[in-house]
Amino acid sequence: MDFLEQSAAQLRTLKTDLATKLAARQLRDGQLEQQVRQFSDTWRTRREASGGSLDARLNFSGGEPSSQRFTVRGMSLANLRSGARETLAISVGGGVQGLRSVHLSPGLSDGEIVARFDGALAPAGVRVSSNDDGELVFSTGESDWPAVRDSIAVQGSGVRFPTGQLNRLRAEPEQPAVMPENWGVEDIESMRDTLQQVMGALSHVEAALSKVRQELNVATQRAQSAMPQLETAGVEDLATRFAKIAGEPGYQSLMALTSALVGINRDRVVSLLSLR
Repeated sequence: MDFLEQSAAQLRTLKTDLATKLAARQLRDGQLEQQVRQFSDTWRTRREASGGSLDARLNFSGGEPSSQRFTVRGMSLANLRSGARETLAISVGGGVQGLRSVHLSPGLSDGEIVARFDGALAPAGVRVSSNDDGELVFSTGESDWPAVRDSIAVQGSGVRFPTGQLNRLRAEPEQPAVMPENWGVEDIESMRDTLQQVMGALSHVEAALSKVRQELNVATQRAQSAMPQLETAGVEDLATRFAKIAGEPGYQSLMALTSALVGINRDRVVSLLSLR
């Protein structure tokens, strides 16, 4: 939430200043360049600042690390449906352990093709689905993406993919929701284009912020409902008795105070106070 709120604040400021300067047809004065650099620096910290819970599309993954989605050239459902029976050897991550087999045959449905790829590659940390364009969509942990990107290869029997050695495939990453490296403020035209992109980025960030707030509220409600109800009966009587003993000098008073303070630390006190 801190990352998203900071990003939203910077984008709102940049949006306002861009609109103001465009209305006045005021060219660059260094301020806009600084604001773009500031947001770019913030955006580059996304993964670390969000603890890996926000991917490049600003999808919130809660308890799981963020993932990187990508497509692979030649891995379309139309291509995989056509042709005779073939077994593909797919390498992910390099080495023999990353080598997986996918069996294709005529008559397979799109769902069956996706399921076969997903079942074969899941042990290697890659999941498979499909998109509206009829392409297989692969996803892997964002931290694993560089290794997967540089090592994915396939070997066929000459039906859909060449036989012989494994052939490197080009993995195309899904475009991030925000790309400040493309923003420019050199002239009126670039400022107009940047303003449109800033407005789109702000929309993505605000939607993600709303989603995270909703998830946080749900998690808070679950935590509160799971907490045991504190037993309050007799607490006031115990407190009165303790205060009376503690006020009397002697060994009994010292023993009562020492026993009561065993295990008490700052974190426990803060946690109890937060329940009020």
